[in-house]
Amino acid sequence: MGALHMPADTPDVITGDASFNTYLRGLTGGSEGDGGPGLLGHLVIYNVTGVEKATPDELRTWFEELGLSEAYLAGPPRADAAFEKATSSARARYPLGGRGRGHASTGQTVSLMMRNVARDETRMVRHLVRELADHADETLSYEVRVAVAEFVRLTGPAVPEGSGTMTLTAETDTVAGLDVAEQTTITELLAAVEADFADRSQYVGADRLRKLLRDYVEQQLAGVRIHAGVYFVHHRHTDALAALRELARRLGAELTRVPLPDAGEMRSMVDGAFDAKAQADLESLARDIARLQADGPKAYQVRQVHRRYTAVAAAAEQYQSDLDTQLTATVATLELVQAQMASLMMSAADPEQQATHRQPPRTPGPTNSRSPP
Repeated sequence: MGALHMPADTPDVITGDASFNTYLRGLTGGSEGDGGPGLLGHLVIYNVTGVEKATPDELRTWFEELGLSEAYLAGPPRADAAFEKATSSARARYPLGGRGRGHASTGQTVSLMMRNVARDETRMVRHLVRELADHADETLSYEVRVAVAEFVRLTGPAVPEGSGTMTLTAETDTVAGLDVAEQTTITELLAAVEADFADRSQYVGADRLRKLLRDYVEQQLAGVRIHAGVYFVHHRHTDALAALRELARRLGAELTRVPLPDAGEMRSMVDGAFDAKAQADLESLARDIARLQADGPKAYQVRQVHRRYTAVAAAAEQYQSDLDTQLTATVATLELVQAQMASLMMSAADPEQQATHRQPPRTPGPTNSRSPP
């Protein structure tokens, strides 16, 4: 199926000022793929909450229709992860007998929460426990088990990884001894866990969709993080960004594009954000290289830090090419780290130097305090 062309001639931000709206349309218009004259790129703001349910097959179909890279598709849901997520979110807190005047000092509060009990290669077990806080006596009565959640793994050559079944069993005698309101709360909480587990086992959850959008913006569209959930994306990715926005819409998420004019103030903001991220990455890399140099590097460790260096260098080169700019501080730091990398690679290739790193420090011999005859 061919990719759909997503027109980019309508800005996401519409104001009450007609002349400013005309200006925005002028920014986002222009020839296909170049984002229009005078457009530096977009600020991208995304929010993934209360999304629509989507199966992996639906996601794949939408990726194909929109021409998005399938390398960023979320994998199939895992039942073991669904069990952990569904049970971890099982919690409730409520006043016993209602919240009246003076409850905080003389009343009682119940908390329901899941506790890990056992975990191995065959199963996971968690208990839903009831904690009672008596505010008058300033005491806690807790670890009263009201239900057991168990996940049993399925194994076999044809069984998908992470497969298994969940059982939820209420402690009937314990629950029956509670008042009707508490029994109802516990019953509804267990039903919510079962429904959540079923959804997470079949559909791609909001947390994974959030990661999908973030990875696509950061990696495929070379997004520069400005703030949490806010990125700059260069105008050469205008069509791909429009397709990603359509995907977000189908998922019930929000992805808003704010056009940025090619002005000095805008460039300064984006340059500063890219420079800060690159400098932080390179400083962390320099520390790790120095540590490896001191300990004696292993081949796989050299490969790991070299991949990190290459990624930062490639991102900086692409950024400077896109914006036709020069990141002086980043380039200077890259050169310093490159020298560190060269020294590290020579150390890894020199067996004698590695042997020297592995030798323990020489222990001083006994000291003779008497003067020689």
